[in-house]
Parts: sequence; structure tokens; C-alpha cells
Amino acid sequence: MKSQGAFKINIAIVGAGTGGTNLIKSLSGVEDLEIKIVVDRNTDAPGVQLAKQKGIKCSTSIDDIGLTNIDLILEATGNESLENLIREKFSHKCKIIDSKGALLIMTLVQRDIKTLEKLNEQITAIKSASEVIKNQVDEIATTVDSTHNVSENLLQFTQASINYIKESDKIIQYVNNIAKQTKILGINATIEAARAGEHGRGFSVVANEVQKLADSSEGFAKEINSILKKLTEEIQNVRKEVGQLDELSKLQVEATENVNSAVAGLTSKVN
Repeated sequence: MKSQGAFKINIAIVGAGTGGTNLIKSLSGVEDLEIKIVVDRNTDAPGVQLAKQKGIKCSTSIDDIGLTNIDLILEATGNESLENLIREKFSHKCKIIDSKGALLIMTLVQRDIKTLEKLNEQITAIKSASEVIKNQVDEIATTVDSTHNVSENLLQFTQASINYIKESDKIIQYVNNIAKQTKILGINATIEAARAGEHGRGFSVVANEVQKLADSSEGFAKEINSILKKLTEEIQNVRKEVGQLDELSKLQVEATENVNSAVAGLTSKVN
């Protein structure tokens, strides 16, 4: 005697057309049901081909139903004479569901199949969308890495520029010192030329040119210093922008990782 947990309903399906095929598709996946035999005179019927793929016995004669321990016969042809013949042969051995009852089952089965097909289509679409999203996220991640590298390079560039400006500032200070010394030299030369009187007139001309050179050098040094200060300010602004860009890159990386994790979770659930 079978235990309750091991009990199965053995089924015979008569008719392997569209209705019988749908019955095979649906009932072959139910744990407590087992299709033992499919009967149809047409050996090329779609239900027969499907049954063979699933390893279900097929026959062209209803008499073969009696050779198997069957609990339930589903008559799926709608042929009244065939239905009467089945009842005559097997009504005392098992339950028989006629074409009307089979039609009800087939209607429910078809709806179930359509629902499953639609669900499979949606799952396929979700998987495809997940793949697209994953590829796009991977591209974003690559772009973020590139952006981060650019940020690092810009930071190094700005630091090197600041160092060069500091060196230039030292040179300007040195030029300023030379200009001051030249100016003092010009003043001394002017004083000596005044002392020499008529004999120092030529020397006075040289002293004036030296004074002009000192003034020009000092002016150029101030102008260059002003430009370098402005350049320093601009580089500091660039540095600030690069810092903000780096922060945005970190946020993008975090967001990308979250999306990847969500897509992976969705894909694993779909599978």
C-alpha cells in the first residue's frame, strides 16, 4: 500500500491534438500526477511528439490503457463515440473525465500556459534589461576610473605649477634686489656726476640710463609678480574644482556598486 506522501495519480490522455498537448505541458510538471500513456491514432500529432520527448509511453490504441495501472482517463478529442467506447471499456477500472470536463481543464490549462509564457517573456525581458544595465554600469565604472585618473593627473599638474610659481617668485625677488641695487648705483652715480661738474656730464648720462634700467626692471618685476599671483589663484581654483570632481567620482563609484549589487540580486532571483 502506498504511503500518503508517495501517492500519485496515474493519468491516461486520449487525444494528442492542441488540447491534449496543452494537458501534457501542464500536467507533466505536477508532482503528484504522472502521465502514463498518451493515445492518438495520428503518430505525428504534436502531443505524441511532446510525449516522446518527455519519455511518456504513446499508443494508437485505447486498449493499451488497460495494460497500465491508470487512475484517471482524460478524453480530449470531443468524439462522442470514442468517449462511449472508453466508458464501456474502463469505467469499472478508473475515473473518466469526458470531453466537457477535459475542455474545462484544457481552458484552465491554456490560461495557465499563457500566464506562464507571459511570465517567461517578462523574465526574459528583465534578464535582457539587467544585462544592458550591467553593461552600461560597467562602462560608467570605467569612465569613473578614467575621470579619477584625470583628477589625479590634474592635481599633480597644479602642484607642479605651484612649485614652479614659487621658484619664479624667488627669481622675481632676486630681480627686485638687483633693481634696488642698480637704483642705488644710479643714485650714487648721479651724485658723483654732480660733484664732477662739467667733467662728469657724460657720466651723468650713464647714471640716468642706469636709473631708467633700474626703474624698468622694478616695474617688470612687479608686473610679473602680479601675473604669477593671478595664475596662483586660478590654479587654486582648478585644484578646488578637481577636489569636487574627485568627490563626485567617489559618489559615482558608490552608486555604480549599489546598482551592480541590485542587478546581481535581481538576476539571481530571476534565475
